[in-house]
Amino acid sequence: MKIFFLICWRNLWRHKRRSLIVISSVAVGVFAIILAMGLINGIMVQMVDNTINTSLGHLSIQRKGFQGSVRLQYAFAPGEDIARALKASGVSIKGYAPRVKVKGMVRSSESSRGVLIVGIDPVKERSVSYLYTYTSKEEGSSFLDDPAANDILISKSMADRMELVPGDKLVLMVQNAKGEMSGTGMTVRGVFSTPVDAFDRYTVFTGIDRLRELTGTPGLVSEINAVLTDRNAAVGAKKKIGALISSPGIEVLTWQEMAPSLVSSIMIVDTMMYVSFFIIFITIIFSIANTLVMAIMERFHEIGVMKSIGTGPRWIFLMVLFESMNLGLLGLGAGIILGTTVTGILGATGIDLSVYSETMRTMGSGSVIYPAVRGFDIFMATVIVLFTTVSAAVFPARKAARIEPVEALTYI
Repeated sequence: MKIFFLICWRNLWRHKRRSLIVISSVAVGVFAIILAMGLINGIMVQMVDNTINTSLGHLSIQRKGFQGSVRLQYAFAPGEDIARALKASGVSIKGYAPRVKVKGMVRSSESSRGVLIVGIDPVKERSVSYLYTYTSKEEGSSFLDDPAANDILISKSMADRMELVPGDKLVLMVQNAKGEMSGTGMTVRGVFSTPVDAFDRYTVFTGIDRLRELTGTPGLVSEINAVLTDRNAAVGAKKKIGALISSPGIEVLTWQEMAPSLVSSIMIVDTMMYVSFFIIFITIIFSIANTLVMAIMERFHEIGVMKSIGTGPRWIFLMVLFESMNLGLLGLGAGIILGTTVTGILGATGIDLSVYSETMRTMGSGSVIYPAVRGFDIFMATVIVLFTTVSAAVFPARKAARIEPVEALTYI
């Protein structure tokens, strides 16, 4: 066995020029996989975080049916069991806040548009979203401070389209709990700008008490949003909190359940990327196969001698297969080292894509992307490399195993 491995390594060294070409090809391919997946991971992570930090939170406690309709009829009065569940569940919660949500319309002298109106508690909201951070503190703009005030917070893009500035008036129209339309003048307290364009286009904020007054829902909430210290713990936290809530008709949803399209998009992108890389690596199969075939032709006489002294076809087949796997593993190791190093550096410094800021906002990610490598990406790169190198070696290995000793010994 020791002699077998020595022969394999000697053959790789004898054809080091061709071996280096194959190793380099594999290394570049693996480097491209890790770097591209790191960039995609960075974008996806920021898309998820931005969505959570603007509208979802990690968990939402709401009445069954609200998620699909956003109607006042699903508003509920939070009982003591909900507060007790949030505190006694043993889940690490950073904060939670009530919200009232209702569809309505805002109108200025220039235009009008349909919006989602969100009533918030200005103090508690800071613990579950970045809305305060995203709110401009310049040119008279400021965050809400009184849940009962006649103030409204709109996005910068909406303010530009409706030609409004902080201090201006607009009309807020909403259907109350009785089904009647009511309208009132509101003062634009401030403007905000988030990394999520779709959120900015259709969402406005006002004080929760003021919205309750307008909709005729005193003491009621549409949902209670909670933020955990670890978003990956959302599923476990849902089970623990849900088990302690006794109010009928109340459910706990995770951010994955509230944004299924986002989760599906991430899965689709991951699948497409891996399929694309697999297709790219098919081209490397021909490079490896060509190298091995040429090496076999140069060692035609040598292989004949090996078979003449009793080396079986199976060992010849395994020898070529082993050489191919060594080429792939060496390239894999070099690619992983190079890819993780470069991705780690870019993950610390970030990639500034401000020139594509509008496109990035449409996607819901920030203008600066921080690539990140997952263990699963390295695992998939290893699987792809091993599959391609073994596949590339099958034909040359079978060809070498079928060499006839007499023909090889007389080969010139």
